[in-house]
Amino acid sequence: MILFSQLIHGQQTRAQIAYSPLTDSLASLCTDSAAMLVLRQLAGDTTIVIDGQTTTIASRHYLNAGNAKAADFIFEKLSSYVYATEVQQFSGTRGENIIATKTGTRFPDQEFIICAHYDNMPSGSTAPGADDNGSGTAAVLEAARVLAPFEFDYTIRFALWDEEEIGLVGSYAYAQRAYNQGNNIIGVLNLDMIAWDSDNNFLYTIATNDISQAFTADYIATTAIYQPQLNHNYHYTTASDHASFWQFGYPAMLAIEDWYDFNAYYHTTSDNIAHINTPYFGSFARAAIANIAAQAWDQRIQFSHNPVVSGSSTLPREAILTVSSNHAIATGENAPRIYCSNNGSTFDSALPLEVTGNTYRFEIPGYAIGTTVEYYFAVQDSAATIIATYPGGGRGINPPGTTPPGNHFTYMVDQVVTLEACSPNTPRAIGDMTNTYDQFEVTDPATLLDLDLSLDITHTRTADLRIILKGPDNTSVLLSDRNGGDGHNYNGTVFDDEAPEAITDALPPFTGRYRPQFPLSLFDGKPINGIWQLRINDGFSGNTGTLNSWCLHLLYQDPSVGINPAGTSSEPEIRIFPNPASLQVSFAFTLNEPDKVSILLYNAYGQEILRPANQYFAAGSHQLVATVNNLEPGTYIFQFLTSTIHKTGKIQIQL
Repeated sequence: MILFSQLIHGQQTRAQIAYSPLTDSLASLCTDSAAMLVLRQLAGDTTIVIDGQTTTIASRHYLNAGNAKAADFIFEKLSSYVYATEVQQFSGTRGENIIATKTGTRFPDQEFIICAHYDNMPSGSTAPGADDNGSGTAAVLEAARVLAPFEFDYTIRFALWDEEEIGLVGSYAYAQRAYNQGNNIIGVLNLDMIAWDSDNNFLYTIATNDISQAFTADYIATTAIYQPQLNHNYHYTTASDHASFWQFGYPAMLAIEDWYDFNAYYHTTSDNIAHINTPYFGSFARAAIANIAAQAWDQRIQFSHNPVVSGSSTLPREAILTVSSNHAIATGENAPRIYCSNNGSTFDSALPLEVTGNTYRFEIPGYAIGTTVEYYFAVQDSAATIIATYPGGGRGINPPGTTPPGNHFTYMVDQVVTLEACSPNTPRAIGDMTNTYDQFEVTDPATLLDLDLSLDITHTRTADLRIILKGPDNTSVLLSDRNGGDGHNYNGTVFDDEAPEAITDALPPFTGRYRPQFPLSLFDGKPINGIWQLRINDGFSGNTGTLNSWCLHLLYQDPSVGINPAGTSSEPEIRIFPNPASLQVSFAFTLNEPDKVSILLYNAYGQEILRPANQYFAAGSHQLVATVNNLEPGTYIFQFLTSTIHKTGKIQIQL
């Protein structure tokens, strides 16, 4: 590659690529040894056969005869996989791009490109160029080999560029031709230097731009699924072939080894096989193959769901899920399902109660006061080729989702209060290269169970912004640090520890729910009353904006439940409300120590007709809700029994 760069302002992603066992198995066909053999051939570490003649590629410098050998080697290799393979000449006839095409079966006029440059440096008779860029070239050739037997929805081009080292000449010639021909390129994956990792941390760097964020996000998603040991950072550069496509308005990204762990032998004769990190290189190549396969098969499933909220009802809860995909969704026993767990128990699954179009209605069982409920959804296609969970990360097919994701939707069944507290001081200008503070006071005396924060920011470059929340006890949480890009905003953004997607892995504008960079749970168990402060740090010059609004969404236990007024008995007490009741009746009680509680309801003939409780409860406050709308109007007797108390009372049921 040619070395010229500037720092990128932000990082962007979006979800959700589904997991495919087929894609997983295809990527694994690119073994470390297979990838290394191709790399050794390109770097002159072993012989090759071209047109029946055994030879060695000593250099791939654009003025060296070895570069033409490399072009012939690449052409023969791609042709052997039964691709339609083209040589695009430029710079007179000196430059040669080699392009193999697999035409899509459903969308032949829409194409993905996986590419790398094969020319190298330095000039002279010896230029192995193992990392720069034999590594990227070998990965593209391995992708062509692995994917050759399969048909894809979209067209895939496997492209190897010449004369990158003297100014992206080959890729520019192709991108210009594609633009003039009206080619519909929907994503270009450029691999350049993917085999150096001196500290073995499996970190790589992405260069992207605004128009390429969706494509980039899918690359990040597939890498997380199929090669999770890899992790990424960002660096903006126009120093490789992706930039040629940017000039013509095509989405493209660069995947390169960690920019901040740069190859010490760059552009020297020592850029050879001895300095290749083989496990890292193999992982990088497999990630690229999985990405192109997932993209060209359109292995996506999208979800929409409003999370169940915490509250005191012990009745079953409704959970609505909307699913969309270009793949037919499975029905019957493999239809979308919900998985639920209470207080850390094993997840149990259930099929939908009702299906209307692509919307599925599920029922979560009712649980006793004091229960924490976790749940997730799982969906597979009718052909059992892809599966996705929501939140993402789970696996399992027939039925889908038997392997849970790492994150789940969560709510509490408890006597809880949700308080929304919003700043009265907005809108507030966000200054350039300065800290902007806004604060307000929460007066409710309570202890926090859970906190979400919503905000709306208009800013010409949100990648300049670092957003920090400080609580009444001076605990601070970094919500978002330099995320986003030029011209993208926080529009209706909610920071929520239980959100399916992290803000660092999200695609701006940030509309929806995201996990903050540091958890809001650091505030849990602390008083909510006092001053809450939001700090927005603008760290780069030239841009300003506005904090339009921000709100705290605080969940806490009702402090009035179970508190005995001074001078009253500390024995367990029970409150019945409403009384008279028509639809539901609540039984609220407080225990000073763990005990078995029985609550029984009798009709006028002394017959037991309802038993809302008959189990052990921990010390503390509890509330049970019983449905009574199926009872005849009239007077009923309840009994509240513990090891120390036997209380009887009346409940009036009315229409």
